[in-house]
Amino acid sequence: MFRPHRSATRLLLVALACGFLASCATRQKAGEPVLSPAERRAAIEAVDTWEARGRIALKTPGASGQGSFTWIQTGDRTLLRVAGPFGAEAREIRWNPERLTVLSGQGEVAADYTGPDAAERFLQEQLGWSLPVANSRRWLVGLAGLDSPAIETLDSAGLLTRLAQDGWVVSFDEYRTVGRPEDLLVLPRKLVLQSAVGRIRLVIDQWQF
Repeated sequence: MFRPHRSATRLLLVALACGFLASCATRQKAGEPVLSPAERRAAIEAVDTWEARGRIALKTPGASGQGSFTWIQTGDRTLLRVAGPFGAEAREIRWNPERLTVLSGQGEVAADYTGPDAAERFLQEQLGWSLPVANSRRWLVGLAGLDSPAIETLDSAGLLTRLAQDGWVVSFDEYRTVGRPEDLLVLPRKLVLQSAVGRIRLVIDQWQF
């Protein structure tokens, strides 16, 4: 069976766990529609198909590196492509609630897990630690997860600046506006995830609906 380079594998796994719309200010500009936190949450949850492109940097006792990623979400199905540091070969993850499959750049199956906890088991077995994957997918779009208690800190516009959940602290350092003038959304551009196991920094360069 094909076995990917270890550093590229680690980067790929972390991008999945973490894990994930043009140039805008870090907060909403004057004159843009300001939604309440509940309205913003409802608007984001109503969008079930999107694509995010960006960069990831990881530092933990067991792995470190940088790379780029493309995350395509369609309903509850995720397609994630990751290129490792220094031009390492790209990998692809296909994940739904019951199965996770990792493919090499040649389309060969590098790993295949089944069951509702497939993503968590994959991370735990490969890295020795894991993320609450379902919750962290919501962190990417600036929302708290649904599966456990969370402590949220909001700014004056109702946007998350800090989130503590499942042993992780997520800092939202920059937001951007995305979409058409009549239905703008405000989504994270830069965020940092920290816990006792390490630090993950994400920069989202492009969102598309």
